[in-house]
Amino acid sequence: MVNCNLAFSQNSKSYYYENEFDLSLPVGEKWSMEIGVGNRGMSQETLEGEKLSGYQHDHLEINQFTKYESSESLVLSLGLRYRFKELFDSSESNEFRVIEQLEFEPVNAVVPLSHRLRLEQRFKEHTIHRMRYEMEFSRPLNDTFEVGVATEALYAVSSREKPEAEQRFSIAVENTSFRNLELEIEFEYRMEDYARDLGHEFFIVTGVSLEL
Repeated sequence: MVNCNLAFSQNSKSYYYENEFDLSLPVGEKWSMEIGVGNRGMSQETLEGEKLSGYQHDHLEINQFTKYESSESLVLSLGLRYRFKELFDSSESNEFRVIEQLEFEPVNAVVPLSHRLRLEQRFKEHTIHRMRYEMEFSRPLNDTFEVGVATEALYAVSSREKPEAEQRFSIAVENTSFRNLELEIEFEYRMEDYARDLGHEFFIVTGVSLEL
């Protein structure tokens, strides 16, 4: 994992890795379907420099998104996600998620910014509603690699828990030299529940996307 020496006092720090694989299938002129699998594990968690826990696997998930390209700039999606958590921790419960998504990327914009708005309903012990907005800037480095930087704001509410706000920052490098195949590595930092009980989370994410 990434070795981070940032001075965050009296807040927990968690270090994660994620692996993702997505398969995109065209099903019509403007319709497509994306099927994916992924997993997440935590390398360790610390508090004030003291190790709280070591390696533990977090979840395995399957995803399915149905996408509609409304225009050259706008894509609408409906997603379903299921996370298997009980396999790795009997105290956790599996989670089913419904995702409504809008992606907007202006054509021929002076600044190449893309925008993503997500509404999520997470069903586990109780229902959690989340709203997410991501803004990303990306540009090619050469004929092989593309780099992107992004930030995402997240707000979650439920009937049993206090509202929770989160901010995420990421940088990713993507290899596009293979036909219909994208390879990506991403480094992400999350400010978890920063309004009440700030926690710092660091991720390394690897992704493979294949388009048929």
